[in-house]
Amino acid sequence: MSSVDAVVSRIAQQANTWRALDSPRRADILQSCMAGVRGVAEEWVELTCRAKGISMDSPLAGEEWYTGPGILLRHLRLYRDTLLRGGFPAARIEKSCVSWSAKVFPFDRWDGILFPGLSAEVRGLPNSEPTCLTLGPGGCAAVLGAGNVQSIAPLDMLYQLLKENRVVVVKMNPVNAYLQPVLEQAFAPMMAAGFLGFVEGEAKVGEELISHPKINAVHLTGSEDSFRKVLAVPGVKEKQATAELGAVSPVIVVPGRWSHADIQFQAKQIAGMMLVNNAFNCNAPKLLVTSRSWPQREEFLQALRDAFQSAPKRKAWYPGAEERWNRFVHEYEGKVPPRGQGETPPVLLVNVPADETQLALKEEAFCAVLAETNLAADSEESFLRASVDFVNESVYGTLSCTVIAAPSTNKAHLESAIDRLRYGCVGVNVWAGLGFALGTTTWGAFPGHTRENPGSGLGVVHNTFLFDAASHTILRGRFRPWMKPFWMPNHRTLGKLGLGLVNYEMEPSLGKVARLIPSALLG
Repeated sequence: MSSVDAVVSRIAQQANTWRALDSPRRADILQSCMAGVRGVAEEWVELTCRAKGISMDSPLAGEEWYTGPGILLRHLRLYRDTLLRGGFPAARIEKSCVSWSAKVFPFDRWDGILFPGLSAEVRGLPNSEPTCLTLGPGGCAAVLGAGNVQSIAPLDMLYQLLKENRVVVVKMNPVNAYLQPVLEQAFAPMMAAGFLGFVEGEAKVGEELISHPKINAVHLTGSEDSFRKVLAVPGVKEKQATAELGAVSPVIVVPGRWSHADIQFQAKQIAGMMLVNNAFNCNAPKLLVTSRSWPQREEFLQALRDAFQSAPKRKAWYPGAEERWNRFVHEYEGKVPPRGQGETPPVLLVNVPADETQLALKEEAFCAVLAETNLAADSEESFLRASVDFVNESVYGTLSCTVIAAPSTNKAHLESAIDRLRYGCVGVNVWAGLGFALGTTTWGAFPGHTRENPGSGLGVVHNTFLFDAASHTILRGRFRPWMKPFWMPNHRTLGKLGLGLVNYEMEPSLGKVARLIPSALLG
């Protein structure tokens, strides 16, 4: 009997036990796993920093604290509270004649302090009711984890367990398989009960896992190409398959009369959005959409180049990064800028034609490359209309989109644009990638993709309120927040902030919030 068969058989036989487990007991298991995650957090961060060439005492280590154990602890806590509460608060639901929306952030008394000015809503599928905690039929799922962000695999696993009602077997990506022992230790209570197992190996192990007759669902976070290969494996056709796939994530910059400080701040913010994890994120901006007639366009683009130039250097640690970086730079620049060994410095590629056949519009670079396309528009309204049409119709993917708009932007024009954007998460004056982290929000492609045309994926994940018919998420932030976003480049206290957020997410309190304030303000 193969190791895959042994693990799957052992976990699958506990499917009915898990399905029969009530919410309070599930919440108890999650609480135990939270203690496990906190116990391995330092080792977890040390391993990921080593893999990415980051010193533990560098501010960049703060990214690893938060995007790894920090985000995972937040989701575990929110899932636990939803189970103990029996669902989401009905007072936060708003219904219309065609759908519903739920105000999911700020949710508790601490959210508004840690993320001042930030709000979020989850919108429902058309003609659906705002219900939650309708769990799936159960069974055993295979989760194929991503190699870029260390919390993705456990977050995907939790959604299968808690919303889809399935026991889970996880195969880590070879890029970050070194974390498997850490996750096994963190989730020891889940594993001891037989609700969770891990297998390890290359592609053949993955194929054996997803084709196993006792696996009835498959979830992948990765590329569309990888998902198509999964769907082609014999035996997978009969299983439920969901995925969160890549995209060319756009940032739409609405023209306006900006101050010098506005330009500097937004240029640094966009640079920071892209450079988190050295741009090895499916939600990292890959396309900037500007107005050709915006008088401040050139000043803004230069400020963005300056922000890239002054940002800390990072190792090109994800496989294939140098090849992709070279291909994109040669396609649009014709020459490779100076760089150190193993580096792919951030590059801005301007004046990319608004043509869907362009490499930068049809393929996710998955490295530190940001393309810029400028559209002809004679007014704010015409730009918003044209930019939404452009990203909806000509740019690959529907995962996330960010809109930067000054307070002077006409509200009706802006809201119309937001309503028309076909993206799973839209961020207005805030990085849409934050929707991945908050937990009360959903994460996934805009609805409508199929196995034949998977695009950015099928289904949603995260969703700690366990909504039954969630469509997509809208985030809103201040144009110029007074607290420096953690993704800003050269954030001086990010290391302390990341560690502080891990301690906070374990169990929020006034004292922990107070201890976070200095590192949040002094960044």
